[in-house]
Amino acid sequence: MKFLLIIGLLACSFVPKAQVMEVLVDGTIDFDQNSFTISDAGADFPNSIESESSLYLSVLSGDEWDKKLNPNRKWKLEVRKEDLIWDEEIQLEIVRAGDGYGNKNKHNKSKIYDGTNYQRIENISSYFFRGKGQITEIPIQIRLSGLSIVHGAKDYETNVILTVYDD
Repeated sequence: MKFLLIIGLLACSFVPKAQVMEVLVDGTIDFDQNSFTISDAGADFPNSIESESSLYLSVLSGDEWDKKLNPNRKWKLEVRKEDLIWDEEIQLEIVRAGDGYGNKNKHNKSKIYDGTNYQRIENISSYFFRGKGQITEIPIQIRLSGLSIVHGAKDYETNVILTVYDD
């Protein structure tokens, strides 16, 4: 009976399960307040305003077995936004500003691809960039464009959602 129980437990440990990948975000996006100052009559805001600080993303495996057995797992990151108070003429764009830090040994090489050009964040999820392995502190910047004094003085609010998938 003990023998069957041990075989049963071993068999259960080999049952495939969903990958547990997670995206951790650190930092805040700040814009230079001087970019929103208009000093001359008839002037408008700059065409685009880039964030002066970065967010840092980490794409990690939440499963210890996955880290050991598949350290080079491929993944892709998608981005979208959920508007709370937003004007469709204002564009929110995102870019990957660096590669972050990952493993560099010969058997476990973390890599990252794409995302180095600004792309507009829409309300529908779209591809942002992809990679393999665990990578930490990937710098991300945001750019606003389409701001104008004709919109009036208002507060705008949106949520940016990043989702990691198997690739």
